[in-house]
Amino acid sequence: MKKFVFSILIFSLFSFAFSLTPFQNGWSFDLEAHRGGRGLMPENTMAAFRNAIKIGATTLELDIAITKDGIPVISHDPFLNPQKVSKNGQFINEKILIKDLTYSQILEYDVGIMRSDYRMPNQMQIENEKMPSFEEVLAFVKEMQSDGKKYMINAETKTFPSVFGYTYDAKTFVNAILPLIKKYGLEDTVMIQSFNWETLKLVKEMDPRITTVALLQRIYYENPLWTSGLKLSDFSNPVLMAKSLGVDIISPYYKECTAETIKISHEYGMAVVPWTINDRSEMERFISMGVDGIITDYPNLLKSLLISN
Repeated sequence: MKKFVFSILIFSLFSFAFSLTPFQNGWSFDLEAHRGGRGLMPENTMAAFRNAIKIGATTLELDIAITKDGIPVISHDPFLNPQKVSKNGQFINEKILIKDLTYSQILEYDVGIMRSDYRMPNQMQIENEKMPSFEEVLAFVKEMQSDGKKYMINAETKTFPSVFGYTYDAKTFVNAILPLIKKYGLEDTVMIQSFNWETLKLVKEMDPRITTVALLQRIYYENPLWTSGLKLSDFSNPVLMAKSLGVDIISPYYKECTAETIKISHEYGMAVVPWTINDRSEMERFISMGVDGIITDYPNLLKSLLISN
């Protein structure tokens, strides 16, 4: 890729005017730290989010579950996972649904030490790290933005329409999340992403200002339970399915992201941010294809790629 293109990307990446509003309002290349950059720090923890900002990530990508008492918390899994959750120095032995625990009960567990069969290479381990609430992350980003810089949150709702009783439904998630976003005045800062497109539909109905992101993977978008009832057979491709719900961004699994996906998305005014790319050559390939951002476990690697070219 020509050097001047990378120069434009770097300027966009560190510009104080950086804004992840819908594509038609102006778009900058987005460096998203997946689960806070889990290749470097324990995933979805405040330690990871602080480190990602320090590295130079523009967006904190994270996941949301909801507790028994209705508190949105940051967790990729809808349950406490024995591979990465411990109590009193010992890993737990069984999965416990987050929706069956209160927030105060959640805080009895530690999430900063990964079991050896789950730990990523070079991932720092941190004792006594607690599962943060969504509000805690909102307050952190609000504080970080006080210096005039712009950081974003890309929050995935972990709601499972195909598994009854696993999590709360999409409406419960949206009703729990949106008031917190409004409380902190971060409607232009928080993006909501989901494989469950009912979430995205509800967000747009309740607050059109909030950017929505359609996660794309074939196993989900071929199932109407996950696409708010839409059927792929009624559309020529999943991008148009998502567009019909008014989403702003397409976020495909990178192995299923083609040049045609990018082309159609851009034609319909939607940015493209594939997940999760951890290989330097793959990052460079997708940048040359014209994606608008990349979600990665290694934000340091993506940043170094942009700077070094």
